[in-house]
Amino acid sequence: MQYMKQYKPQESGVTELAGTGELSHIEFSIINLKPGASHRATEEQKETGIILLQGRGSIDIGSEKSSISRKNVFEEKPTGAYVPPGIGWSIEAETAMELAWARTRSEKKSAPALIQPDKIEKLIRGKKTYRREIYNIIDEGTDAGKLLIGETINFPGEWSSFPPHKHDEENLPHEAKLEEVYLFKIQPENGFGLARLYTNNQEIDEALLIKNNSFLLIPRGYHPISAIPGHKLYYLWVLAGEQRELVPNEDPSYAWVNE
Repeated sequence: MQYMKQYKPQESGVTELAGTGELSHIEFSIINLKPGASHRATEEQKETGIILLQGRGSIDIGSEKSSISRKNVFEEKPTGAYVPPGIGWSIEAETAMELAWARTRSEKKSAPALIQPDKIEKLIRGKKTYRREIYNIIDEGTDAGKLLIGETINFPGEWSSFPPHKHDEENLPHEAKLEEVYLFKIQPENGFGLARLYTNNQEIDEALLIKNNSFLLIPRGYHPISAIPGHKLYYLWVLAGEQRELVPNEDPSYAWVNE
């Protein structure tokens, strides 16, 4: 499997980054819209998460239309939408827009939800050298079937997803099985970061270069992330699984740093 990909923005259109069959649950694309353009969809057997990354326009879910805007992922909190299976939705752009579009097969019957920035709390996790900002968007309080979505921003020169953790085994209450993807952005854009993806049996053990607009597939394994000094590193994270609980299991080799 190609774990790391590079997304190249286009003026208008859909870029698929995780397609059918690459992962067991998650499909993921980026929607780019030029001013005046629109995108419409109905997922009959899939629930959908839509996250605004940049731009201004409107979203229509079912019969509810709302204005949405975001300067960029580093300067303003996110706006997100959860759409259950069988509900139509559309985006119309006033300015150039960039949106993340995640979906997974689901039979969940619930109401759609628009999650505005004033409903999203900024959380600080970790200690010095591995501090990060966390924004939970489609969280465990959302009436969804499988999707969990949020954002993380690394402090410059520091780590996140640390101590390294995994969530690839069904072993509650110690761990819930969820696959995951990350979409990265870096400020300034010429910076870089590093990801390590590894398993206990070393079947997977890779060090991966993160650039602006990199995309990481995490079917299993531990997955710590670092950013170089002077550069913030953002990533959107999408998880999905049959057991919709955030119960990560830390690598015992490094858990002592939290003591």
